[in-house]
Amino acid sequence: MLRILSGMLNPPLPAIGAEAPADLTRARTVLLESRTLALGLVGFLLLDQVLLLALLGLSPLVVSGAAAGSAALCAALWRLRGWGEGAAVQPRTLGLLFAGALVLFILGGEGSFFYANTDWQVRYAVLNDLVSHPWPWVYETAGGLTMLRCPVGIYLVPALVGKLAGPWAAQLALLVQDAALLTGLVALAAPIFSGIRRPWITLLLVLGSSGLDVIGQRLYGGSVLVHLEQWDEMQYTAVVTLAYWVPQHALAGWIGAAFYLSWRAGKLPLAALLCLVPALALMSPLGGLGIVPFVIAASLSELVARRIGIAEIALPAVSVALALPSLLYLASGLGGVSTGTSHYAVEVYVLFYLVEVVPFLCVVWLSRGSWNLDRVTVLLSVAMLLVLPFGRVGEKIDFMMRVSIPSLVFIAIVMAGVLRSSPAAQDKDGKAARRIAICLFLIGLAVPIGETARAILLPRAPEVRCGYYGVVPTGYATYIAPYDRMIGAIRPEHPAIVPIREPSKCWDIAWPDAARPGFPEYVPL
Repeated sequence: MLRILSGMLNPPLPAIGAEAPADLTRARTVLLESRTLALGLVGFLLLDQVLLLALLGLSPLVVSGAAAGSAALCAALWRLRGWGEGAAVQPRTLGLLFAGALVLFILGGEGSFFYANTDWQVRYAVLNDLVSHPWPWVYETAGGLTMLRCPVGIYLVPALVGKLAGPWAAQLALLVQDAALLTGLVALAAPIFSGIRRPWITLLLVLGSSGLDVIGQRLYGGSVLVHLEQWDEMQYTAVVTLAYWVPQHALAGWIGAAFYLSWRAGKLPLAALLCLVPALALMSPLGGLGIVPFVIAASLSELVARRIGIAEIALPAVSVALALPSLLYLASGLGGVSTGTSHYAVEVYVLFYLVEVVPFLCVVWLSRGSWNLDRVTVLLSVAMLLVLPFGRVGEKIDFMMRVSIPSLVFIAIVMAGVLRSSPAAQDKDGKAARRIAICLFLIGLAVPIGETARAILLPRAPEVRCGYYGVVPTGYATYIAPYDRMIGAIRPEHPAIVPIREPSKCWDIAWPDAARPGFPEYVPL
């Protein structure tokens, strides 16, 4: 995804007979500086930190101070040295990128124009509560007062829109926000991969990247007409699946990957990359965690080169201070969240690695001359994919699915580079790698094709009329914490007490589960 957009953002201007005049060329292009794009993304994440303070009912003085600190941090980052040149982009091309991002998220269920996976039941319920309840509030349940405690970064700006214009407007705002974030991160990373011909081919390669889940599904005797990536007790998730099922985790991981690649290409200073990391947690702690090993490697590289200065220490410290309330918020009442190591049967590990990891490692090993990323990034990505299944935070496979997002992006870029490499310029190993990569890509297409087919064929998502407790009556410790167990520094002092009064039915029509074999009953013939 990242490599392709360089070509898309740097197309030659059309000329008839002679080269276009310089003033006309300038009129048709807009210079998108790397720092403008990067600080736009950082600014959005810092805005979420400020809005969280309002959600928690902290004093206007504290909220204003956080807003001023965020603006000062962005101004300081703007003045840093080390920003590289951006991309000269035609407004029409930028519009096409935004339109493509809209289509991707619409097919994933945002806006309820198409089928939405059952994860969206909870997501829309959380958004409904943020829109309808006064800030701050607590739920009055039979077991006592509880608070919403989950990564709310993706919801806060849409919730403000919803408070002004209603729940439907909040859903549309969420769609537009996510599409804008994807457009921004792609535009940021695009200049890194300049000079590519026919960039739409690379786009298809990255969007189509997936594992051999259809083979695993058949080995387990499951239907190939369902969500294919749940065939085993372990999972690495395809790009399209991430966009459809968990856009908040996907965007956090992809933003981190775009910043790291921009630093690696000399497009942004290390301080900007370091400032990003704590701000990602409110959108997705696990998605943001996935870029941390790469940031550590980047910091060590700069330290060895003696390029660490005051800015690389002071500015990230300010970012941590601004993000501290959100970190305390997410850490409150975590006693009910499972952590530790994962344990599976030996045959589960072996089969998963044989189907989902080993074939790609073969391509990486054989194609060393065709890598379009540096050795450190590739090897660190491989190491991450090998060790992540052993960790556990939250649900059994949440840790490996979300923390792996940046690593999977980097591996997808490597695979796209191998597929697009010229066979004539390859040695014997390189040609073998390309043949294996072609087979992996064609088999893996079953996942994005299946996800998109379900989005089109299944009934559109019904309106979610309930709040959180209407969809999840038991509360669920990952997203809810007892009010008295919230950390005192961020616990609201005088929250509104909201009784649980939910409609008898949260949606009017059947909501098919794409992970269950029964879903073909809902497909119109």
